[in-house]
Amino acid sequence: MMLPSSKLPQIGVASYFDSPAKGVASMPNIEQLIVQNDFYHVFQPILGFPEKRILGYEALIRSNSNMNPDLLFQRAMEQNKLFEVDSFSILQAISAYFEFPGSREHNLLFINIFPSTLVSPLFIDLLDSLADRFERFRNQIVFEINESIYEGLLWKSASFRDAIRLLRELNFLIALDDVGDGTTSFRNIVDVSPDFIKIDRFFASDLSTSRKKQKVVALFAEYCNDEANLILEGIEKEEDWDTALSLGIKMGQGYLFGRPNRLT
Repeated sequence: MMLPSSKLPQIGVASYFDSPAKGVASMPNIEQLIVQNDFYHVFQPILGFPEKRILGYEALIRSNSNMNPDLLFQRAMEQNKLFEVDSFSILQAISAYFEFPGSREHNLLFINIFPSTLVSPLFIDLLDSLADRFERFRNQIVFEINESIYEGLLWKSASFRDAIRLLRELNFLIALDDVGDGTTSFRNIVDVSPDFIKIDRFFASDLSTSRKKQKVVALFAEYCNDEANLILEGIEKEEDWDTALSLGIKMGQGYLFGRPNRLT
């Protein structure tokens, strides 16, 4: 499906970049790292229970130069290249996943995206390209909206709402990431009506011994019963996962089920 109001860009680096950042000699040049193809993705499984069935994977960006992902995006923001990094990561992750031999025909792919990318004037071109090139996989691609303390106001903008509407019209799926940790409010949850809600890993740690965390997780489980699919992140201990199951959690992600790895 093509969007009549947009222009189809070439899938690749050149069509998304302006001139290199200037005056930032003390930090890595983000655009140059992308041109050098310094980045790749690892994939962490997301499981459904009680069957212990793999439902999908989350794509996580990594750097051959061993730059921490948080630092990467911080530097990209400082150099006004966040959209370029985010869009490049999205394209690379989707290509790696669905064009891999024996691609995951029925598994979901969760890919992170910043609110500022959603509201960018260039987003419609990016989405148009994805919708055309990966048409048969659209209902398997989950845009996982990242939180940023610098981008909280964007959630209330008309451009953000338009982007959410467009994602739904094109049959992409939506997830809210790290709920319970950042700026996501219950109002945002209601306004966006995501297909998936991912509870921050803070609530998985020592869940079996924390009554307060159990109450919060149970609250989300009750809300999501008929509203969204709920995923508990950061599960590392069997006893915490047993407790999560007893509270109504049916999907989980964490080292207990698999570490992020390249596709094999």
